[in-house]
Amino acid sequence: MKIGISIPNNWGVPDASRLIDLAVRAEELGFASVWTSEHLINLAYVRERIGDGAYYHPLAILSAIASRTSRIELGTSVIVLPFHNPFDIAKYVATLDQISRGRVILGIGVGNVKDEFDVLCIPWEKRGAITDESLDVIRALWTQHEAQHEGTRWQFSGIHTSPKPYQERRVPIWVGGISNAARKRAVRIGDGWHPTAISPAEMKQQCGEMRQLAEAAGRDPDSIEICMRFNVALNDVEVTEVELRSTVKGGDMNRAIEVAEQYRDVGATHFIFALNAHDPDVLDATVDRFAEELLPRFRR
Repeated sequence: MKIGISIPNNWGVPDASRLIDLAVRAEELGFASVWTSEHLINLAYVRERIGDGAYYHPLAILSAIASRTSRIELGTSVIVLPFHNPFDIAKYVATLDQISRGRVILGIGVGNVKDEFDVLCIPWEKRGAITDESLDVIRALWTQHEAQHEGTRWQFSGIHTSPKPYQERRVPIWVGGISNAARKRAVRIGDGWHPTAISPAEMKQQCGEMRQLAEAAGRDPDSIEICMRFNVALNDVEVTEVELRSTVKGGDMNRAIEVAEQYRDVGATHFIFALNAHDPDVLDATVDRFAEELLPRFRR
């Protein structure tokens, strides 16, 4: 199982360059991937957490990381796809894939804060349908020389866009979420399923359901990556009872190793530790400790 970290572009770290340095350090230490998150507006739990602190654009941060790294995979955990025009996302992600020489994983989700949709004038009840069609548009723009699509929101034919992904590869799309719709979406058009906040028993059951869906759709179930995300609450970060099921508190390395092994044993092929802290020095020390104590347990 591969181990990655989600760097806290979403935790109000005042100096963005420290996040880039953290990702470079993660590559040097042998982590498989580095990830960033997205909200466009500081409201609801985001504002409670960071107030008016910086929430950096996930793709901009990954672009900076790409320019200073050469091996580590670059992913979004996740882009809220209904917020975006699929033409823009297709171009930005393909450009990032060119810059990084084929290291991008596009993690997407439908969104979970209704107030944010209301401010952006995007219908909450249509976010799943918008996501599905956006994915079809993105795939068409990436793979077709003269792209065409006939849908509810977008209709076009004979469209030329560039760049395509690096060496015309298939950029992996990992679908976030724990709903039936998310798993069906992953099987229909995705290359991976990216849940959080489920137990190992729940993951085992849902992975079984995913395999059945994939077989029914004529897909090889083993071709779909399973990536679990777990929070690491550091320093002064408070954790609610609900969040505890998907959080390692402080520097409890034994617990971190335990949960990673549990999810590996029920089907996870990739595991992300999301580092939740405001202090860059704490983040640096945590990455060093994870590399020393946890990574050797999962090297292939």
